[in-house]
Amino acid sequence: METGMVRKVSDKQLSEFIAGACGASQLTFEPVRQGLANSVFRASSGGQSWAVKLLGPATFSAVNYTVVAKLQQQLAVCGLAPVVTAYDPALRVWVEEWVDTPEQQSVDIERLAHSLANIHQSDIRAPTLALLPCWQHYLEQLPTKTARSYSAQRDKLVPVISQFSHYQDFCFCHNDLSFAHLVGASRNKVVDWEYAATGNRYFDIAACVLINELNREQQQQLCD
Repeated sequence: METGMVRKVSDKQLSEFIAGACGASQLTFEPVRQGLANSVFRASSGGQSWAVKLLGPATFSAVNYTVVAKLQQQLAVCGLAPVVTAYDPALRVWVEEWVDTPEQQSVDIERLAHSLANIHQSDIRAPTLALLPCWQHYLEQLPTKTARSYSAQRDKLVPVISQFSHYQDFCFCHNDLSFAHLVGASRNKVVDWEYAATGNRYFDIAACVLINELNREQQQQLCD
């Protein structure tokens, strides 16, 4: 299982943990996607499948995956997310239920809007998003020159955030809702809850617009 990441555990340790989590001695692995933060594989055995996420270094990400695991279990009970099968913070391995999803090239704005509405209306207990400290963490991962440019943009946004942060606008948010994160035959479940938190619904909508690269017509459709 080639991850492209520098890891302090052996492939044998990883394989044994994943096999134990899935309850299968013989697994095949198919790469799904690889990024800076993590690599995702589909593990299969005897007609069953699991999503296996190999997490990147803890120093890169500001995510507390122990909190995310508890949060996702709440979401799974509500039918909004796959069930978490196992998570090991030392190995930095995450295993969850695999959900088959039909391929679709274009973004379905109606389904995206429906998912946002379901998330915002859900009664989920979650930490409040500390946006500025989170931004600062990721700025510190960048080269100095690049970080300086983004820091200037952040400084311009601080008074805007303060001015438009109203209590009535806060709800449970995903904060990273790509259309690719909607899974299932009806795309009624959502994955990748790392950045989920109680936050401003309008920030969540804006993030959704940017992540999915929606044009003006699509933006209007999303908000209608």
